[in-house]
Amino acid sequence: MREAEIFDVDGTLCDVSGVRHHVRGERRNFEAFHEAALGCPPHAWVVDGARAAAREGRAVVVVTARREHWRAGTSFWLALHDVPSDHLYLRGEHDGRPDVEVKRDVLAQVRQRYRVVRAWDDNPNVISLWESEGIDVVVVPGWDDEPSRP
Repeated sequence: MREAEIFDVDGTLCDVSGVRHHVRGERRNFEAFHEAALGCPPHAWVVDGARAAAREGRAVVVVTARREHWRAGTSFWLALHDVPSDHLYLRGEHDGRPDVEVKRDVLAQVRQRYRVVRAWDDNPNVISLWESEGIDVVVVPGWDDEPSRP
């Protein structure tokens, strides 16, 4: 089985520090967050990690909890920032489960094709999932940072 590395999008490949205010507090607006995230810059060092994985012959598997209707925008963002991607997995359109549950199911699908050797993520709950599955994790800081003010 080919080796693979899993990369999250928001907060990991994509630096969403300037738009996290949309999903903090009581009035969370994920549509506004994802729309604004399309204009956010990459975390260059994480993108470099994806490029290095691809150069080493590993599959780059992008796994995001964004809803399916963000596929075109997410694919565009990945291409714009020259992020290699063998597969892009998104949350189903009507799937309201927590991110960790969505990613647990995606991992089962990914493991049918690849041997996952590393994951890159910023979400503590998802990081715990990867670690509990025996996957080395590169933790991207920023999840608990104070939100930026618009």
